[in-house]
Amino acid sequence: MEGNTLETIEKFLKKIRETRKTKGFSHENMAMELDMSPSAYNKLERCETTLSLERLLKIKEVLNLPLTELFELITGHTFNQDLKDQSIGNVNNLYHTTNEKFIASLQDEIIYLRAQLDKKQ
Repeated sequence: MEGNTLETIEKFLKKIRETRKTKGFSHENMAMELDMSPSAYNKLERCETTLSLERLLKIKEVLNLPLTELFELITGHTFNQDLKDQSIGNVNNLYHTTNEKFIASLQDEIIYLRAQLDKKQ
């Protein structure tokens, strides 16, 4: 595997591991949700086995992890708004919609974290 690709995969796995720990999921929980053995999940997090797109999307779903966060997308920049062929005529609307979805996902995460705090108190 090329170094750049491996680095990208390792970043995904690091983000997944951090999110899993933050949300209080164990390796066993994740393995059960992904229908795999705990040792296979451990290997996946350590980049010792291949991470398929299907499995990545399932992990994203289990952890309720927005794609923008997983891929560390920067949604604050918009380019080529003035193209005359109408191909990017709705960039501002798309940007606004994306931001609203991102804010909603952050609000959901805040609610989840507050609920977790309430359980511990």
